Amino acid sequence: MTRSGSTGQPGHANNRLGVLGLSPGDERVYRQLILAREGSIRALARSLRLSASEVEQRLQRLLALGLVTRSKSDVPVYVPGHGVEPSGAREFHYVARSPATTLGSLLKVKATNLINAGVAVEDLSTLYVSSRIEPSRASAHVTVVEGADAVNEAVYTLLADAQEEILNLDRQPFVRAQRPRALQPAMFDVLARGVQVRTIYAGDAYRVAGYNEYMTEAARLGEQARLVTHLPIRFMVVDGAAVILPLAAEGPFIRAALVSRGNSLAEDFTQVFEDLWFRATPMSARDEDLVELNEPELVLLRMLSTDMTEAAIGRHLGASARTVGRRLAQLQHKLGAQTRFGMGAEAARRGLL
Repeated sequence: MTRSGSTGQPGHANNRLGVLGLSPGDERVYRQLILAREGSIRALARSLRLSASEVEQRLQRLLALGLVTRSKSDVPVYVPGHGVEPSGAREFHYVARSPATTLGSLLKVKATNLINAGVAVEDLSTLYVSSRIEPSRASAHVTVVEGADAVNEAVYTLLADAQEEILNLDRQPFVRAQRPRALQPAMFDVLARGVQVRTIYAGDAYRVAGYNEYMTEAARLGEQARLVTHLPIRFMVVDGAAVILPLAAEGPFIRAALVSRGNSLAEDFTQVFEDLWFRATPMSARDEDLVELNEPELVLLRMLSTDMTEAAIGRHLGASARTVGRRLAQLQHKLGAQTRFGMGAEAARRGLL
Protein backbone atom coordinates (compact mmCIF):
# COMPACT_ATOMS: atom_id res chain seq x y z
CA MET A 1 0.00 0.00 0.00
CA THR A 2 1.26 3.47 -0.83
CA ARG A 3 1.91 5.54 2.28
CA SER A 4 -0.37 8.54 2.75
CA GLY A 5 2.56 10.93 2.67
CA SER A 6 3.94 9.56 -0.59
CA THR A 7 3.69 11.55 -3.78
CA GLY A 8 4.87 8.69 -5.96
CA GLN A 9 2.85 6.40 -8.16
CA PRO A 10 -0.36 5.15 -6.53
CA GLY A 11 -0.89 1.54 -5.55
CA HIS A 12 -3.38 -0.55 -7.48
CA ALA A 13 -5.72 -0.82 -4.48
CA ASN A 14 -6.57 2.88 -4.58
CA ASN A 15 -5.96 3.59 -8.27
CA ARG A 16 -9.35 5.21 -8.89
CA LEU A 17 -8.00 7.70 -11.40
CA GLY A 18 -6.56 5.19 -13.88
CA VAL A 19 -9.98 4.45 -15.38
CA LEU A 20 -10.46 8.15 -16.10
CA GLY A 21 -7.54 8.17 -18.53
CA LEU A 22 -5.44 10.70 -16.64
CA SER A 23 -1.70 10.73 -17.14
CA PRO A 24 0.53 9.62 -14.23
CA GLY A 25 1.58 13.25 -13.77
CA ASP A 26 -2.04 14.45 -13.53
CA GLU A 27 -2.83 11.72 -11.03
CA ARG A 28 0.23 12.58 -8.96
CA VAL A 29 -0.85 16.22 -8.62
CA TYR A 30 -4.45 15.19 -7.87
CA ARG A 31 -3.43 12.71 -5.18
CA GLN A 32 -1.15 15.25 -3.49
CA LEU A 33 -4.00 17.78 -3.49
CA ILE A 34 -6.30 15.21 -1.87
CA LEU A 35 -3.71 14.52 0.83
CA ALA A 36 -3.27 18.23 1.51
CA ARG A 37 -7.05 18.87 1.27
CA GLU A 38 -6.32 22.21 -0.37
CA GLY A 39 -3.32 24.08 -1.68
CA SER A 40 -1.89 26.76 -3.91
CA ILE A 41 0.24 26.24 -7.01
CA ARG A 42 3.34 27.25 -5.04
CA ALA A 43 2.59 24.86 -2.18
CA LEU A 44 1.93 21.92 -4.52
CA ALA A 45 5.05 22.64 -6.57
CA ARG A 46 7.11 22.71 -3.38
CA SER A 47 5.63 19.45 -2.07
CA LEU A 48 6.00 17.60 -5.37
CA ARG A 49 9.35 19.17 -6.35
CA LEU A 50 7.91 20.24 -9.70
CA SER A 51 7.94 23.55 -11.53
CA ALA A 52 5.02 25.88 -10.88
CA SER A 53 4.21 25.94 -14.60
CA GLU A 54 3.90 22.15 -14.77
CA VAL A 55 1.66 22.05 -11.68
CA GLU A 56 -0.52 24.83 -13.10
CA GLN A 57 -0.86 22.98 -16.42
CA ARG A 58 -1.98 19.79 -14.68
CA LEU A 59 -4.38 21.69 -12.41
CA GLN A 60 -6.00 23.24 -15.48
CA ARG A 61 -6.62 19.71 -16.80
CA LEU A 62 -8.07 18.61 -13.46
CA LEU A 63 -10.29 21.72 -13.42
CA ALA A 64 -11.61 20.90 -16.89
CA LEU A 65 -12.52 17.39 -15.73
CA GLY A 66 -14.27 18.70 -12.62
CA LEU A 67 -11.88 16.93 -10.25
CA VAL A 68 -10.85 20.14 -8.44
CA THR A 69 -12.37 23.52 -7.65
CA ARG A 70 -10.56 26.85 -7.47
CA SER A 71 -11.06 30.02 -5.46
CA LYS A 72 -9.08 33.06 -4.40
CA SER A 73 -8.36 33.34 -0.70
CA ASP A 74 -6.28 35.34 1.74
CA VAL A 75 -2.72 34.30 2.51
CA PRO A 76 -2.60 33.85 6.33
CA VAL A 77 -0.22 35.80 8.55
CA TYR A 78 0.52 35.35 12.22
CA VAL A 79 -0.14 38.42 14.41
CA PRO A 80 1.61 38.24 17.83
CA GLY A 81 -0.89 38.21 20.65
CA HIS A 82 -3.80 37.38 18.35
CA GLY A 83 -3.07 34.37 16.18
CA VAL A 84 -3.50 33.64 12.46
CA GLU A 85 -5.34 36.31 10.47
CA PRO A 86 -5.72 37.22 6.78
CA SER A 87 -2.79 39.22 5.37
CA GLY A 88 -4.65 40.97 2.57
CA ALA A 89 -2.65 39.20 -0.13
CA ARG A 90 -4.66 36.75 -2.25
CA GLU A 91 -3.81 33.71 -4.33
CA PHE A 92 -5.66 30.86 -6.00
CA HIS A 93 -6.31 27.83 -3.80
CA TYR A 94 -7.37 24.48 -5.21
CA VAL A 95 -9.57 21.91 -3.48
CA ALA A 96 -9.82 18.28 -4.54
CA ARG A 97 -13.21 16.77 -5.39
CA SER A 98 -14.11 13.10 -5.42
CA PRO A 99 -13.98 11.25 -8.75
CA ALA A 100 -17.69 10.57 -8.22
CA THR A 101 -18.40 14.24 -8.93
CA THR A 102 -17.66 13.64 -12.62
CA LEU A 103 -20.56 11.16 -12.70
CA GLY A 104 -23.14 13.43 -11.15
CA SER A 105 -23.65 14.45 -7.57
CA LEU A 106 -21.29 15.06 -4.69
CA LEU A 107 -20.83 12.33 -2.10
CA LYS A 108 -22.86 12.76 1.02
CA VAL A 109 -20.91 11.49 3.97
CA LYS A 110 -22.34 10.39 7.31
CA ALA A 111 -20.68 11.19 10.59
CA THR A 112 -19.65 7.54 10.87
CA ASN A 113 -17.47 7.96 7.78
CA LEU A 114 -15.44 10.55 9.72
CA ILE A 115 -14.62 7.88 12.26
CA ASN A 116 -13.31 5.71 9.44
CA ALA A 117 -11.30 8.69 8.15
CA GLY A 118 -9.52 9.00 11.48
CA VAL A 119 -8.80 5.28 11.76
CA ALA A 120 -7.78 4.82 8.13
CA VAL A 121 -5.98 8.10 7.34
CA GLU A 122 -3.86 6.29 4.75
CA ASP A 123 -6.90 5.34 2.68
CA LEU A 124 -7.35 7.81 -0.16
CA SER A 125 -11.15 7.75 -0.24
CA THR A 126 -11.51 8.74 3.41
CA LEU A 127 -9.95 12.09 2.60
CA TYR A 128 -13.13 13.12 0.75
CA VAL A 129 -15.08 13.55 4.00
CA SER A 130 -14.96 17.33 4.02
CA SER A 131 -18.11 17.74 1.96
CA ARG A 132 -21.67 17.78 3.23
CA ILE A 133 -22.70 16.38 6.57
CA GLU A 134 -26.17 17.71 7.27
CA PRO A 135 -26.63 19.51 10.61
CA SER A 136 -29.96 17.69 11.00
CA ARG A 137 -28.02 14.46 11.40
CA ALA A 138 -26.39 15.71 14.60
CA SER A 139 -27.16 13.86 17.80
CA ALA A 140 -26.74 14.58 21.48
CA HIS A 141 -23.13 13.40 21.18
CA VAL A 142 -22.17 14.53 17.67
CA THR A 143 -22.81 18.05 16.39
CA VAL A 144 -21.80 20.00 13.31
CA VAL A 145 -20.87 23.65 13.83
CA GLU A 146 -20.90 25.96 10.82
CA GLY A 147 -19.31 29.37 10.35
CA ALA A 148 -15.96 30.73 11.50
CA ASP A 149 -17.42 32.20 14.71
CA ALA A 150 -19.11 28.95 15.72
CA VAL A 151 -15.94 26.92 15.08
CA ASN A 152 -13.90 29.42 17.10
CA GLU A 153 -16.37 29.22 19.99
CA ALA A 154 -16.37 25.41 19.91
CA VAL A 155 -12.58 25.24 20.12
CA TYR A 156 -12.53 27.82 22.91
CA THR A 157 -15.10 25.81 24.91
CA LEU A 158 -13.09 22.61 24.58
CA LEU A 159 -9.91 24.39 25.71
CA ALA A 160 -11.71 25.93 28.69
CA ASP A 161 -13.14 22.53 29.70
CA ALA A 162 -9.81 20.66 29.41
CA GLN A 163 -8.66 19.12 32.68
CA GLU A 164 -6.03 16.46 31.92
CA GLU A 165 -4.69 16.19 28.37
CA ILE A 166 -5.01 17.69 24.91
CA LEU A 167 -3.79 15.87 21.78
CA ASN A 168 -3.53 18.30 18.88
CA LEU A 169 -2.67 17.96 15.18
CA ASP A 170 -1.83 21.48 13.93
CA ARG A 171 -1.95 22.24 10.21
CA GLN A 172 -4.01 24.16 7.70
CA PRO A 173 -6.88 24.91 7.65
CA PHE A 174 -6.64 27.20 10.70
CA VAL A 175 -9.26 28.54 13.09
CA ARG A 176 -9.70 32.28 12.58
CA ALA A 177 -8.30 34.31 15.47
CA GLN A 178 -10.46 36.62 17.62
CA ARG A 179 -13.75 35.28 16.20
CA PRO A 180 -15.18 35.58 18.81
CA ARG A 181 -12.47 34.26 21.16
CA ALA A 182 -8.69 34.74 21.28
CA LEU A 183 -7.48 31.14 21.16
CA GLN A 184 -3.78 31.76 21.70
CA PRO A 185 -4.22 33.06 25.28
CA ALA A 186 -6.74 30.26 25.87
CA MET A 187 -4.13 27.62 24.96
CA PHE A 188 -1.53 29.35 27.10
CA ASP A 189 -4.02 29.29 29.99
CA VAL A 190 -4.52 25.55 29.46
CA LEU A 191 -0.77 25.01 29.77
CA ALA A 192 -0.56 27.31 32.81
CA ARG A 193 -3.27 25.21 34.50
CA GLY A 194 -1.01 22.18 34.22
CA VAL A 195 -2.98 20.39 31.48
CA GLN A 196 -0.67 18.15 29.46
CA VAL A 197 -0.60 19.28 25.82
CA ARG A 198 1.00 17.27 23.05
CA THR A 199 1.00 18.81 19.56
CA ILE A 200 2.20 17.48 16.22
CA TYR A 201 2.90 20.39 13.86
CA ALA A 202 2.90 20.07 10.09
CA GLY A 203 5.78 21.65 8.22
CA ASP A 204 3.48 24.38 6.84
CA ALA A 205 3.28 25.90 10.34
CA TYR A 206 6.77 27.32 9.69
CA ARG A 207 5.49 28.95 6.51
CA VAL A 208 3.04 31.16 8.41
CA ALA A 209 5.02 34.26 9.31
CA GLY A 210 5.51 34.60 13.06
CA TYR A 211 3.99 31.21 13.97
CA ASN A 212 7.32 30.09 15.39
CA GLU A 213 6.96 32.64 18.22
CA TYR A 214 3.72 30.96 19.29
CA MET A 215 5.34 27.50 19.24
CA THR A 216 8.33 28.76 21.21
CA GLU A 217 6.12 30.26 23.92
CA ALA A 218 3.94 27.14 24.08
CA ALA A 219 7.07 25.01 24.51
CA ARG A 220 8.26 27.31 27.30
CA LEU A 221 4.95 26.77 29.10
CA GLY A 222 5.28 23.00 28.86
CA GLU A 223 3.83 21.90 25.53
CA GLN A 224 5.39 18.72 24.13
CA ALA A 225 5.76 19.13 20.39
CA ARG A 226 6.83 17.07 17.42
CA LEU A 227 7.06 17.81 13.70
CA VAL A 228 6.16 16.03 10.46
CA THR A 229 6.51 17.40 6.95
CA HIS A 230 2.89 16.60 6.15
CA LEU A 231 -0.20 15.78 8.22
CA PRO A 232 -3.01 14.09 6.27
CA ILE A 233 -5.69 15.32 8.71
CA ARG A 234 -6.09 17.70 11.64
CA PHE A 235 -8.08 17.24 14.85
CA MET A 236 -7.94 17.82 18.60
CA VAL A 237 -8.78 15.30 21.34
CA VAL A 238 -9.58 16.68 24.80
CA ASP A 239 -9.38 14.54 27.96
CA GLY A 240 -9.90 11.37 25.91
CA ALA A 241 -13.61 12.19 25.66
CA ALA A 242 -14.13 14.96 23.10
CA VAL A 243 -12.95 15.41 19.50
CA ILE A 244 -13.16 18.32 17.05
CA LEU A 245 -12.06 18.11 13.42
CA PRO A 246 -12.66 20.23 10.32
CA LEU A 247 -15.36 19.31 7.80
CA ALA A 248 -14.92 22.14 5.32
CA ALA A 249 -12.62 25.10 4.79
CA GLU A 250 -12.72 28.45 3.03
CA GLY A 251 -9.18 29.04 1.83
CA PRO A 252 -6.83 28.50 4.78
CA PHE A 253 -9.58 28.83 7.42
CA ILE A 254 -12.10 26.33 8.81
CA ARG A 255 -15.76 27.13 8.12
CA ALA A 256 -17.37 23.92 9.47
CA ALA A 257 -16.31 21.34 12.04
CA LEU A 258 -17.55 18.16 13.70
CA VAL A 259 -17.62 18.05 17.51
CA SER A 260 -18.05 14.66 19.15
CA ARG A 261 -18.36 13.98 22.85
CA GLY A 262 -17.96 10.30 23.66
CA ASN A 263 -15.20 7.84 24.45
CA SER A 264 -15.62 5.65 21.36
CA LEU A 265 -14.64 8.24 18.74
CA ALA A 266 -12.05 9.79 21.06
CA GLU A 267 -10.35 6.41 21.48
CA ASP A 268 -10.08 5.96 17.71
CA PHE A 269 -8.54 9.38 17.16
CA THR A 270 -6.25 8.97 20.16
CA GLN A 271 -4.84 5.84 18.51
CA VAL A 272 -4.33 7.76 15.26
CA PHE A 273 -2.53 10.50 17.18
CA GLU A 274 -0.26 8.03 18.99
CA ASP A 275 0.71 6.39 15.71
CA LEU A 276 1.62 9.77 14.22
CA TRP A 277 3.42 10.81 17.43
CA PHE A 278 5.62 7.73 17.22
CA ARG A 279 6.66 8.62 13.66
CA ALA A 280 7.04 12.39 14.20
CA THR A 281 10.31 14.19 14.94
CA PRO A 282 10.82 15.74 18.41
CA MET A 283 11.11 19.52 18.23
CA SER A 284 13.47 19.77 21.18
CA ALA A 285 16.97 18.34 21.38
CA ARG A 286 18.05 15.66 23.82
CA ASP A 287 19.63 16.96 27.00
CA GLU A 288 23.17 16.23 25.88
CA ASP A 289 22.65 18.32 22.72
CA LEU A 290 21.06 21.40 24.29
CA VAL A 291 24.46 22.93 25.08
CA GLU A 292 25.45 22.75 21.41
CA LEU A 293 22.63 24.51 19.58
CA ASN A 294 20.62 27.54 20.60
CA GLU A 295 16.93 28.01 19.78
CA PRO A 296 17.50 30.11 16.61
CA GLU A 297 19.79 27.37 15.28
CA LEU A 298 17.22 24.69 16.08
CA VAL A 299 14.54 26.73 14.32
CA LEU A 300 16.81 27.05 11.27
CA LEU A 301 17.29 23.27 11.17
CA ARG A 302 13.57 22.61 11.41
CA MET A 303 12.76 25.03 8.61
CA LEU A 304 15.43 23.44 6.41
CA SER A 305 13.94 19.99 7.16
CA THR A 306 10.58 21.09 5.70
CA ASP A 307 12.22 21.78 2.31
CA MET A 308 12.06 25.55 2.68
CA THR A 309 14.54 27.37 0.46
CA GLU A 310 17.03 29.89 1.80
CA ALA A 311 14.92 32.66 0.29
CA ALA A 312 11.75 31.37 1.98
CA ILE A 313 13.53 31.04 5.32
CA GLY A 314 14.87 34.55 4.89
CA ARG A 315 11.38 35.95 4.30
CA HIS A 316 10.14 34.18 7.41
CA LEU A 317 13.01 35.42 9.58
CA GLY A 318 13.28 38.89 8.06
CA ALA A 319 16.77 38.22 6.73
CA SER A 320 18.35 38.03 3.29
CA ALA A 321 18.96 34.71 1.55
CA ARG A 322 22.69 35.45 1.78
CA THR A 323 22.44 35.87 5.57
CA VAL A 324 20.52 32.61 5.85
CA GLY A 325 23.14 30.87 3.71
CA ARG A 326 25.91 32.17 5.97
CA ARG A 327 24.05 30.99 9.10
CA LEU A 328 23.55 27.57 7.57
CA ALA A 329 27.24 27.36 6.71
CA GLN A 330 28.10 28.22 10.33
CA LEU A 331 25.65 25.62 11.56
CA GLN A 332 27.09 23.04 9.18
CA HIS A 333 30.56 23.75 10.57
CA LYS A 334 29.28 23.61 14.16
CA LEU A 335 27.85 20.15 13.56
CA GLY A 336 31.04 19.00 11.90
CA ALA A 337 29.36 18.14 8.59
CA GLN A 338 30.98 18.34 5.16
CA THR A 339 27.75 18.90 3.21
CA ARG A 340 24.17 20.07 3.74
CA PHE A 341 23.08 16.45 3.45
CA GLY A 342 25.63 15.50 6.09
CA MET A 343 24.34 18.28 8.32
CA GLY A 344 20.86 16.82 8.12
CA ALA A 345 22.14 13.34 8.90
CA GLU A 346 24.15 14.61 11.87
CA ALA A 347 21.19 16.59 13.16
CA ALA A 348 19.02 13.46 12.90
CA ARG A 349 21.65 11.41 14.73
CA ARG A 350 21.62 13.91 17.58
CA GLY A 351 17.83 13.80 17.76
CA LEU A 352 17.42 17.36 16.44
CA LEU A 353 15.43 16.31 13.35
